[in-house]
Amino acid sequence: MQIRMNKAENIVTYQDIGDVRFVKNIRARNLSIRINQQGDVRVTIPRHINRKQAEFFLESKKQWVKKKLGELNNITGTGRRMQEGDILNVRGKSIPIRLRNDSESEEEAIWRILLEEAKEYLPERVKELAFRHGFSISGIKIRRMNTRWGSCTAKNSINLNSWLVMLPGYLSDYVILHELVHTRHRNHSNSFWDELDSIMGGTSRRLRKELKSRRIMYFQ
Repeated sequence: MQIRMNKAENIVTYQDIGDVRFVKNIRARNLSIRINQQGDVRVTIPRHINRKQAEFFLESKKQWVKKKLGELNNITGTGRRMQEGDILNVRGKSIPIRLRNDSESEEEAIWRILLEEAKEYLPERVKELAFRHGFSISGIKIRRMNTRWGSCTAKNSINLNSWLVMLPGYLSDYVILHELVHTRHRNHSNSFWDELDSIMGGTSRRLRKELKSRRIMYFQ
């Protein structure tokens, strides 16, 4: 089921697999789905195929996509999957993974824990950084995102991935400031990067590169 569409970026958010980017490629011969190491899902659409057909194709392959995302998700640096009783280290806290009932998986329990921690920390941090740098926002939402760290709506509401609390503070601040700058610059123009880099003391490009090396649902 689709839950959100960003027409400008050709991104559709699906409830069970997260964000999917649809890209038209006139040189492509066939519809294809690619998933990179960060879990980004991309559907390539040939010239003779329309968007509705591409979405139907994705629906037909959704179980495969979910399987591949599952192979990337929920693993430790040693390749072992997180299990009940393992410890999550969240902003200096050691939190054991405990399942609420027989139907809850370890992955669901992890996201539940992180959502609770993120709602406690991120809204105040967003307000603090917005006030410090003179940004005005209309709202803050914290939720599970499988492929994105954050987003900014046309009404200047900030959406953040609850997984941000698993990143070092300077990287989560980078994501927050990235989205705050989008309240003034809607795209990734030179003006956008110049303002972000000015706010971050010339470190934005280095942090952007570091963030790309991080994976959601990967434990180090």
